[in-house]
Amino acid sequence: MTVRSGILVALVVTLLSGLSVGASDSSTEFLQTHYYLLPLGQVAADVDAVCRAAQSSGFSVISYSADSAEAYRGDDPVSTAPTALLSDRSLLVIDGDRFLLRQPGEGFTFSVRPSEEGYELVIDPQQDLVMSDVLGPVLTSLQSMGIVGDEVSLNVQAFAKEDLKGPTPPSGIPIESTLYHLLIARDWFDFAATRALSVVGLRVEVVAEILPGAALDPAYTAYVVEEGQGLAKLLLPIDRLLALARSSAVGYVRSPYRPSVP
Repeated sequence: MTVRSGILVALVVTLLSGLSVGASDSSTEFLQTHYYLLPLGQVAADVDAVCRAAQSSGFSVISYSADSAEAYRGDDPVSTAPTALLSDRSLLVIDGDRFLLRQPGEGFTFSVRPSEEGYELVIDPQQDLVMSDVLGPVLTSLQSMGIVGDEVSLNVQAFAKEDLKGPTPPSGIPIESTLYHLLIARDWFDFAATRALSVVGLRVEVVAEILPGAALDPAYTAYVVEEGQGLAKLLLPIDRLLALARSSAVGYVRSPYRPSVP
């Protein structure tokens, strides 16, 4: 089921409250053993306005522009490395025209981040919670900051937090499983750090193996760092990983090989 914006918050709460009457099971609850992805569709948001709203609410903000980054806690500049703010509870990361917002709630944390179809909502519960008790406050908070998706899909994807192996990539898409797991991870920054992936802002360093006689789609030229001998190294927006792997010129998308330290 998909719900359009406008009277979005009230309608979502009404729908989920109706589902919850006389029932308490995994279909109407967010379980603490899982995290959840919900598509938001295209998001109408002025990134500068979102930044001002986040700063006025005391968020930590990291803003990437080309090869530089600025960091703030609220309105105050931070002199330490911007990456030191990635573990802050209330966080906004801006990378060009993309943004990721993370905020704590009552018994859960939620994030809004870019996805292949626009943006997605990530719900990370620390206890079992009724869906309507979570989504109502979350959507109200987002709308107050000027972040309004054109839809909220109630076709929720659930992923077990303790599934160390993780799901396999979609059939027929030639991408390394670690990169696919980054894409669907509950926290991009934490996952990248534990897997030694190089992430700058909302981009990840990858290598595209180009098929013989083929050339990389010009749509990815802006992200190319180095190219030659049938390989292209890119600093690619994380939400574009599957699109790159589907590209007709690409045989495989992987993380860069790094020499091991004896």
